[in-house]
Amino acid sequence: MVPSFVQELDVEVDTPEWGRIKLDLCFGGVFYALVDVNQIGTTIDKANARRIVEAGMALKDLVNRTLPVVHPEIPEIKGVAYVMFRDTEADGAVRTCTTMWPGRVDRSPCGTGSSANLATLHARGKVKPGDVLKSRSIIGSEFEVGLEAVTTVAGREAIIPTISGRGWTFGLHQVALDPFDPLADGFALTDTWGPQAGEIR
Repeated sequence: MVPSFVQELDVEVDTPEWGRIKLDLCFGGVFYALVDVNQIGTTIDKANARRIVEAGMALKDLVNRTLPVVHPEIPEIKGVAYVMFRDTEADGAVRTCTTMWPGRVDRSPCGTGSSANLATLHARGKVKPGDVLKSRSIIGSEFEVGLEAVTTVAGREAIIPTISGRGWTFGLHQVALDPFDPLADGFALTDTWGPQAGEIR
């Protein structure tokens, strides 16, 4: 995985529904807000998925309005992409639930999110190079998350995480470009893709 680092630990934000909560802002490939799930009064369980997703979408919006983040070496990477809720299970595994726009959860324990969370554990002195932890998703799928090495990103301490687990093929896709296609460069219509689509081509 890419070098992962803590932007800021224990950031306090005021929310209309849960009062003041703490979160960690971290980078693991994209920026995450990492939140201990007990702060929103629920647990990471399939039966609570809708509540968790709604909380994640609300927190993502709040964080991006009030806590701007930008990668120190890649300025194009900015803003919190996902909110990951976390907990610790009886066997020591980290239980995770990554919430994504427009309102869904990751079926996996999330490689980039687990990398970001590992950076928080290292910053708090809870893991060291060579350690391997188990990360478990809301539906029980698992990754092994290892701390390969310590490095720096723009003078900031960072880690090199490793992720291992199982994957399954769910689709094979073939994309072709016809040399005679008059729309080979593509097109964008602002009324369907929104103003970010830019001018109609």
